[in-house]
Amino acid sequence: MSESLYPIAILAGGLATRLRPATDTIPKALLDVNGTPFIGHQLRLFRSRGISRVVVCAGHLGEAIREYVGDGSGFGLAVTYSFDGQTLLGTGGAIKNALALLGPSFFVVYGDSYLPCDYRAAQEAFERSGRLALMTVYRNDGRWDRSNVQLEEGRLVAYDKRRQTAAMRHIDYGLGVFRRTAFDAVSEGQPYDLATLYQDLLARGELAAHEVAERFYEIGSFEGLAETRRLLGGGEPMSFAQDYLREVGQIVERLDVEAIERAVALLAETRDRGGRLFILGVGGSAANASHAVNDFRKIVGLEAYAPTDNVSELTARTNDEGWASTFEAWLRVSRLRAADLVLVLSVGGGDLEKNVSPNLVAALTYAKQVDARVIGIVGRNGGYTAKVADACVIVPTVNPARVTPHSEAFQAVIWHLLVSHPSLKMAATKWESVR
Repeated sequence: MSESLYPIAILAGGLATRLRPATDTIPKALLDVNGTPFIGHQLRLFRSRGISRVVVCAGHLGEAIREYVGDGSGFGLAVTYSFDGQTLLGTGGAIKNALALLGPSFFVVYGDSYLPCDYRAAQEAFERSGRLALMTVYRNDGRWDRSNVQLEEGRLVAYDKRRQTAAMRHIDYGLGVFRRTAFDAVSEGQPYDLATLYQDLLARGELAAHEVAERFYEIGSFEGLAETRRLLGGGEPMSFAQDYLREVGQIVERLDVEAIERAVALLAETRDRGGRLFILGVGGSAANASHAVNDFRKIVGLEAYAPTDNVSELTARTNDEGWASTFEAWLRVSRLRAADLVLVLSVGGGDLEKNVSPNLVAALTYAKQVDARVIGIVGRNGGYTAKVADACVIVPTVNPARVTPHSEAFQAVIWHLLVSHPSLKMAATKWESVR
């Protein structure tokens, strides 16, 4: 058995699309985890487990990683870099590209994984196996992610990230061990997925398994990032309420204040020229629209209406003419004109390709045809509303699992801001006027 541990390759070249917009300008490896870029926590973990040499396989925004980590001496490690170049090579292709730096045998870990297991035990299991590669696995039972490994008496029987079966109780833990020759069939300079190599090695009988007892942590999702921050913060785990309210604070910090002020100016202009405000919303946003109509009429002195306040007309049009045209038809009968303003409250903002709120898209198309102004308070990426609006406030996505509650809650926060704005507010609200 080897006395020293193999070098480890960190796969840090991905685009991290699930974490946008947080990763628009920095790579996932540099996301803040309790005041330290995540890769700093990884490197300290590797050093504590006895690893001394690291190769960072970088791609998207990879130079920023090198600027932070340098040669690794600040972490007690020797760190070198392998860059994908013009074409992102994927997880398997990136390792192929880095083989000259890694030597005959090496560990591989994903750049978003924090794996507090025994690395020496994994290396020793690999050496005992005599195979080309080893996958560490964890008895997951679908708890932390979808299980994708079938393990029987310590033997890896099946592995598939796309087609899981009931027999799959374990999951790929995220730490692999390889001989250099395992990559002989992988083409140079071509994108290749490490999962494909694992499946090929399994089919050839060249993939061993090593079960670990410590659960994995990751920052590849907003939920995982929050959990990893709790783990590495050293304190008590956050309650759901604490976590949710922390997200609320993040949204407040990222709101586009200039977009809000543009909406204020458009509302003031509409009132000054005798225009009307039409507020469109579906589902929970329809309830918000009804509440907002009251506030704009009573507090701002702006004539306002919402189609969803008349259930009889809405359902009759839906039944007779179809859902997609309901709002457009209502605006036509209301004689929408250039002096008027349409306010959209929506989570998605309307998307014809995904068949989400097509009635919003049709209504906004008509509004632009008659030169009416459009403003929006929407979530996610803003959809069609963001594309055509004269002012659009997009509620930032800080956790994709809670887009809807945050978006609908912040619709209320923002419209209450609007009606309270000194450029719009004309009437005192009840409790503020009671002494």
